[in-house]
Amino acid sequence: MLAIEVALLTGRYVATAVDDRNRAEWPPHPARLFSALVDAHFEALDPSTDERDALEWLEQQGPPEITAPEATAREVVTVFVPVNDTSVVGSLDDEALTVREARAELDAARPKGGKPLAAAEKKFAKAEARFLEAVRKAIAPVPAGKEGKDGPGKASSILPERRTRQPRTFPSSAPSEMDPAASRIVFAWPSATPTPEQRSTLDTLAARVTRLGHSSSLVTVRVRDDRPEATWIPDDTSPRRAGDDAVLRVVGPGQLAALCAAFELQADTPGRVMPASFQRYVRPRHASVASAPAPLLGDGWIVLRRVAGPRLPSIRAVDVARTVRKAMMAAYGPGAPEILSGHRASGGPSERPHLAYVPLPFVGSEHADGAILGVALILPRDATRDERLAVYRALDAWERQRRHEDEEAPTLPVHLGRTGELVLARIEEQASPSTLRPATWCAESTSWASATPVALDRNPGDLGARDPQKEAAAYAEAEATLAAACERIGLPRPSRVTVLPAAPITGADKARRFPPFHAGKPPVQRVLVHATLTFDAPVRGPILLGAGRYFGLGLFRPLRGHG
Repeated sequence: MLAIEVALLTGRYVATAVDDRNRAEWPPHPARLFSALVDAHFEALDPSTDERDALEWLEQQGPPEITAPEATAREVVTVFVPVNDTSVVGSLDDEALTVREARAELDAARPKGGKPLAAAEKKFAKAEARFLEAVRKAIAPVPAGKEGKDGPGKASSILPERRTRQPRTFPSSAPSEMDPAASRIVFAWPSATPTPEQRSTLDTLAARVTRLGHSSSLVTVRVRDDRPEATWIPDDTSPRRAGDDAVLRVVGPGQLAALCAAFELQADTPGRVMPASFQRYVRPRHASVASAPAPLLGDGWIVLRRVAGPRLPSIRAVDVARTVRKAMMAAYGPGAPEILSGHRASGGPSERPHLAYVPLPFVGSEHADGAILGVALILPRDATRDERLAVYRALDAWERQRRHEDEEAPTLPVHLGRTGELVLARIEEQASPSTLRPATWCAESTSWASATPVALDRNPGDLGARDPQKEAAAYAEAEATLAAACERIGLPRPSRVTVLPAAPITGADKARRFPPFHAGKPPVQRVLVHATLTFDAPVRGPILLGAGRYFGLGLFRPLRGHG
């Protein structure tokens, strides 16, 4: 058995969630602990071979159990900090990036030889020369009398107190108990059998770790001989229950080598997505406690909030969703994977759940008007490590393209033709509107109502038939199709389905106001209907039904008080 204890010296843990810059990470991810140990290893003037061997042994022990107290997310306050001297540093960064890209092309051309290699060598030489010239200009003194009228102003702008400032947030969590023991987190590998030498080496290395997460998150770390009862355990099979499961970043074989490679590649411009695997964790539960059924799509959302542009009604949901999908795929580059596109390499539709692009309408309150307040990127619960990384990397690349100077949360434009440009950004503050909170759409309930109409998988017939029998038969067929759709996404069959001629939630738009939706090959126009669902026992969201569920159609909201 191996257990590593992390004590929070300041009583709080400062770290940003991987999918939301303004939400605190809790519990601390095992990958962060491993990265902190690696950092301590390389901080030494002469890194020990024994330490490297111990780290390579540790990365092969699998995801650890975690003992962490309950924590409260502290209020996120926006502060403004000075940026770097962009007139100098920015230009050097650009030239350095060009050099790295040219070097990568040169390395790729070496096996080919001939003209491709000669062209790559020439491009690299030019890029290197431009970079050296930029460095020379940056450090060269300005001759007397050549400062120009703007010289003093530009020089003084380099001083920290005169630099332009950008907003920053530092999300943190604090254990809710006052007992000093509550500020300790333990990572335990029950089946690990380290040698006495490995245990001693890891303890020595852990003693040199001073922070976990942000630099203000001061810690002490040590190896301990016992392990407390786990509060989070790795588990991919047990039923899911709201608040009782989380996806954490962990490490596997090759993690140390991957971190070293990422450092060499990103030493000057570090990225937000570092090497890691993803593992589902659950809270240990008593066997007699039943868990509410959950659908195939998860409740760990990446939410993009509308910050500018037209206030669009929910009838534009599919347009917005498709445009965001297009932007994500373009940011990823050629060969966008199935998780992003929803299509196999052969061009056919995906046969397994993939990323859903879901516009979130303002519905369900007294003054709701159905306007789209943001877009949720919703991953399947069983998404693999590579699939999750593909989504995060695509979003990170999109943000990199739009980031200016030292900006932390760049805006992401979505071009909607004549309608104009809808501007999105990752959630700006933790106290976001309820419409943009996953809990609003994923809470347990027995009764649910559609916020956007469902594009039925099958044509039910004429719902507006004058013949009462034909109309009743069409409604019965539509309700049966919706019941089957619930089972298709992993939920039990509802005890009652009611197809409605009007929207069942305040602010939701009528189905007939939505533009025609086509799906399938060849494309077939689908019938759009609103509905309510009733289950015998509470189920969890998000509930997205029908042929348009990956583009925001068929989005259901739980009704208060379980209906």
